[in-house]
Amino acid sequence: MKINRIVGVIPLYQPKKQDFPNILKYINDLDYCFLLDDTGKDNSFLCKEIVDVNPDKIQYVCNTENIGLCASVNNGFKLAKEKNADWVLIMNPDGTFQNDAIKIYRRYIDTQDTSDTAIVSPVFNLDRRKREASTGTKIVWHPDMSGCLYNMKVLDELGYYDQNTYFYGLDEEYCIRVRKNGYKIIQCSEAVLNHHPAETYCVKFLGKTVLKCGKDNPQRYYYQFRSGYYIHKKYHDLHNFMFCVYKFTKVVLFFDHKEEYFKMIRLGIMDAKNRFYGNIKERNES
Repeated sequence: MKINRIVGVIPLYQPKKQDFPNILKYINDLDYCFLLDDTGKDNSFLCKEIVDVNPDKIQYVCNTENIGLCASVNNGFKLAKEKNADWVLIMNPDGTFQNDAIKIYRRYIDTQDTSDTAIVSPVFNLDRRKREASTGTKIVWHPDMSGCLYNMKVLDELGYYDQNTYFYGLDEEYCIRVRKNGYKIIQCSEAVLNHHPAETYCVKFLGKTVLKCGKDNPQRYYYQFRSGYYIHKKYHDLHNFMFCVYKFTKVVLFFDHKEEYFKMIRLGIMDAKNRFYGNIKERNES
């Protein structure tokens, strides 16, 4: 039986000490881990608390400038390969596992035939959509990036995240790509990630909460719709299209400051058409 090597990649931006206890809960279960800081300045003094837990297995890497989430994680994939990773675990710093998810993952990848598996995913537990651990596995289509194991061999074959997604939709695009190439995305139902993808917005009727949904700020909507349009033109994927419709509908029905949201959506789609995929600040300066 092969013992697979798991290397962690934790993308950071303006590292927050309140996230450190989350990281410390699982970091020792990894064979190696990179803390990738895309703030654009050296925060090694702040992250020393984590590195000092096991300096032989934990490495802080600082980008000299902000290069975007996609490029930063892609660099993490390259670094993981240099450490002979068989699988790469991506974790947002605010994510926490409810249980020994990495041990659950190891048991699965060490005992099952994963030659046609590109991603192993947890169950995502959100405050607006509670989930608990169960048994077994199932095929899923589009898990979020955080908490997932990526098969290094498949990454090498199909390429890493699409640089044009820059900040948002990188996991969605990659999931579409692996499925189109005949690979599976497997959810280990026993592994549960406490996930925080966006602020929870409560829709109330007669004083009672009737719906909970995610709410991002207008600038994030710029990136979401820019990537959404790009992915739509690349694949004409129904789920990606419907997800954009869902996000637009939330603005129409529930959110305040609709004009600002609509402005950012228009700019995002316009920039995708013009093939601008960088930082929005660079757009404003050009």
